[in-house]
Order: sequence, then structure tokens, then C-alpha cells
Amino acid sequence: MKKITIITITLIIIFSIFNISYGAVSRNIKAKFTVSDVSGTKFKEITITPYDDYDDDDDEDKSYRIYLPSGYFVDGTSASFVADRNGKYPFTVYDGSYKKTFVYNVKNVEESEEDSKDDKEDISISYSLMYDYEKKQVLFNIKSDKLRTIITPGGTSTTNEVNYYIKDLKNNIPFDLTITIDDQPYDFKIIKSGEFYLLIYISPVNYNDYSTVVEYHGYNFTNNEYYTANPPKDIYDDNGNYQVLVKSNSSQHIFNFSITGIDYRRPYVDIELFNNDTFYLEAEDDFGLDYIITFDGKYVPIKNTPAKETFTYNHSTVLKYNGEYTFVAVDKKGNRTVETIQVKSLRSAPRNHKFDPEVHGKDYNEDLFKNIGLKYQPSKDEEPKIFDNILPAYMNGKSPDKFGPDLPISRAEMITIFCRLNNLPYDNSAHLKTKFTDIHDHWARDYIAMGSSKKYVSGYKDNTFKPDNNVTRAEFCQMLTKISAYKSLLNAIPASNNINYTDINEHWAEKEIIKIGGRNLIESDNNFYPDKPITRGEVVHAINMLYGFSPSYIELGYTNTLYNKNFDFQDIYAHKYYTDIIISVVGMYREKID
Repeated sequence: MKKITIITITLIIIFSIFNISYGAVSRNIKAKFTVSDVSGTKFKEITITPYDDYDDDDDEDKSYRIYLPSGYFVDGTSASFVADRNGKYPFTVYDGSYKKTFVYNVKNVEESEEDSKDDKEDISISYSLMYDYEKKQVLFNIKSDKLRTIITPGGTSTTNEVNYYIKDLKNNIPFDLTITIDDQPYDFKIIKSGEFYLLIYISPVNYNDYSTVVEYHGYNFTNNEYYTANPPKDIYDDNGNYQVLVKSNSSQHIFNFSITGIDYRRPYVDIELFNNDTFYLEAEDDFGLDYIITFDGKYVPIKNTPAKETFTYNHSTVLKYNGEYTFVAVDKKGNRTVETIQVKSLRSAPRNHKFDPEVHGKDYNEDLFKNIGLKYQPSKDEEPKIFDNILPAYMNGKSPDKFGPDLPISRAEMITIFCRLNNLPYDNSAHLKTKFTDIHDHWARDYIAMGSSKKYVSGYKDNTFKPDNNVTRAEFCQMLTKISAYKSLLNAIPASNNINYTDINEHWAEKEIIKIGGRNLIESDNNFYPDKPITRGEVVHAINMLYGFSPSYIELGYTNTLYNKNFDFQDIYAHKYYTDIIISVVGMYREKID
């Protein structure tokens, strides 16, 4: 009997020991999640608080080892991590030798591609630029397939058609326009270059191949001809210079413009560890940085960082563990770079459960911590040269293959050039308001009416304009000195020609000839030949001199490349005014220097 009692007691002790050990392994860890908004963003701060069935009132401050989604772990009663994108955020909790992974699914930070495809209805639209000749303003017209909620910068309306007037459209500066239809954004750019307009539709970003397809549409509201764009479509894969030729049966124009805001490059990130306790992070991006998510789950906003400017950040969380520390840097377009630094030199690091980014399993980390965008590296090589168009083309050829540099220029052609140079809003009813009796069927009738009202070129006392008469050299001098917009330009050019012309004494335009000839705008010998017709080549040379166009070697090479690509006049090679001619038909470009 005594023997049985001893055996029984022994078994009880063994089972008791077994149960204690088994209970430690099998304790059922649970977790509570709380979520709060991150001020100024759509991001969510996820906080996990572990507990188990054995917790009691006396054990409220029980500490766990909690791995954050980044792989970094903390010892404490709870831990937090900021979610900046949709996805499954894993938190792995250790209690002694037992671990359990909890997953919090974030859905409302951003719209997923699948949700976008499933929820969005196909919308059929048509769009174009139009011109309100009464208001002298360009308007953007967009039509949808049915009544929809359409949002423009001017307001919101439920309709199937909207006209949005474009105010303050400046020469050669792209105007960005976003139209939202039933919560779907449509992005456009509008560029004005003299009397020509280019409408660009930019399709949504395709992050499978990091590019955007764009469509071009050309307009000229001074006539009813249809302008085709070449190319009609293009692919943008980065910021930079792009070229489009718009062309009709009678004229053509080059749009050469710089695109900004197309960004598929992810930020460049470099991290160093100082004194084993402080991370020094340097980030750079070609479009501007937005924020950082640190290894310990903190959101660090980056405000007002311009493109290609370095951002530095010191992260001073005390480091206790060897392993990989992961930072995520995101730019203003949502491209992101995940950068890790390996820490191996901490002597006090614990032996067990060392910092391990794969503690949750690879399935959870691949989506949350992957790069988005093409690799961006600060380049030591020379940056591609950017050229700004400071004045659009202002003169057409006499025919598709001839410029006619030595031909005379008519009064109609001259006033048209002045209107283009001074960027007058086009008015197709201007001829109805003029007193001239000989222009109503003329191709330049509106230019004549518009320009004469500005006193660019005057008519005659008999109420005629004589649009096809040739402009003499004396008349051209008078025109340049009469136009008020040119007075400051003329005064900025020092008089350098002391030729005493023998054929201008007591000429009606003697003072005007001295002012223009003395500044070498018109070249001549000892005679000025005031009543001789001025040639088209001489006109463009004088205009380029007036505007101070003296292209550098690089600028001239760029202009010449544009000309060779889009024009082929057979009568200008080896001409003394070749450079002036190609500037007049292509436009003037200045090298942009940061």
C-alpha cells in the first residue's frame, strides 16, 4: 500500500511538472488592435496590444517581444506602426519560446488596382480646345456619354458637357488641367505658342512598364484648317524635352516643350550608422520627397523639398539589436525606395530572437516592402540640356520648299508678324470693325484690323490699307520706331553705326532711318536706299537684333537641329541671314541653366 502511494505521488508530481511545461508552450496569445489617423494624411497608425487567457488584473503590464511589420522588434506591452499603403501588416508576438503572428489588413489608405478596376465604370468622353472669339479666350470643351458629376477648377456640376475657359494662358508655358468625372481624374496640358495651340491628354500611369501614353491635338484658330500632330501619340517615361509638329496644308509649327511632373524614378537613399546609435539618412529625388517610414514604424513628413535637393535625417532611436534596419523613402508621386542597413557591431545585442526581417515569413513582407519606380541615381555626368522657347516662330515660308529670303515683304505680311510677335488675342470679327475698304476678302484681314488698331502699321487717308503693297526700307524703320512695345528694346541697343547715309537728307523718314540704321538693325553701304523694298531676310535679321537674339553655339546647334528635322527650304543655304531665317520659322530657344 505504501508502495502504491509513493508511485501515485510520483506520477502526480510528474504530470504536474508536465502540465506546467505544456501550459507555457500552449498559452493562447491574443491581441487587440487599435487604429488612429495620422494627422494631415490618409495614413493609419496601427497599435497592437497582446494578451493571453492567463492574464489577470495583476498582470496588466506584462511585457511581450513584438516584431513590427518591418522586422524590428520591441519589448513592451504594445507596439505601433504607421501604414502608408494598403496591405496586410503582420505583427509577431513572442511570449517566452512561444510565438504567434497577427495580421491587420489595411484597406482604406489608397485605392487598390483591383478595386479601381472592379468599381470604376467605363466612361466615354470626347474633348477639344475651342476659341470664344467674342471673349478672345481659349476654352476647353469636354463631353461625357451621359449625365455625370464633372469637376473642373471652376466648380462642380452634374452634366454631360462642360466648357472651361482657360485664363492667363502664357506663351510656351504648359498649363496643367485636371478634370474629374465621377471621381475619375483626366489630366491634360495646354500649350500656346503664338497663334498655335497644343492639347495633350496624359493617360494614367502604367507601373508595369513605367510609362504614360499621351495624345496630341493641334489647333490654330486664325483659320479653319485642320492641324494634324506628328507624332499623334507619344510615350513619356520621364521628365524632359519633347517635340511635336502640328501641320496643315498651308503651314506648320514646332512645339518644343519641357515636361515636369512625369516621374517614375524612385528616390535615391543612402544610410550610415554613427557611433553605433544614430542613423544618418540621406535621400534625393528628381521630383521631390514626401515622407519616410522608419524601421520602428514612425511617419516622418518631408515638407517643401524641391527636386534634386538632398534631404538629410537623423534617426536617434536607441539601437539594442543586431540585424537589418529597414527605412522606406517615398516621393511626391508615390514612388518608394526600401533601403536596409545591416548592424552587426552591437556588443550588448541579445543572443535569442535577434532582429530578423523575415520573422513573419516572406509572404507578408514582399508587398509592403518593395521598391516602386525605376532606380534613380544621382548622376555625375552632365545633365541633358533643357531649352526654353522664349519666342515662338513668327514667319512662314513663301511655299513649303522656299522661304524667299530675297523677296520683298508685303504690308499684310508685316502687320501679321507684328501681331504674332506681340501675342495679340485673335479676333475673327476684327475686320468688321475697321474702316478699310480693301481688306474684307484678304487672308490677313483680321490681322490688319487688329494690328492697325494698335498702330503697328497705319492705313491711308482714302480708307485703304493696300495690303499687298511692298514695305520699303524707310517704312520698316518707321514701323519699328512707332510701336510702343519696341521703344525700350531700341533704347537698350547702343548706336554703333556712324555712317552718314548720302541718300536720306530731307527724306520723310530721315530720323527713323538714323535710329534704326545707326543700331545696325538694317545693313547698308553709304547709301541706305530708303525707298527700295525691304527683303524678308532683312526683316527677320532686324527683328532678331531688336529682341537681342544672339544664340550661343549650343543654342544655334539646337535650333538648327529643329529646323533640319521639320523644314527644308531650298533657297536659304549659305544665305547671309540663314541663322535669322531658321530662328524665325522655328522660334528662339535659350539654354536653361539652373
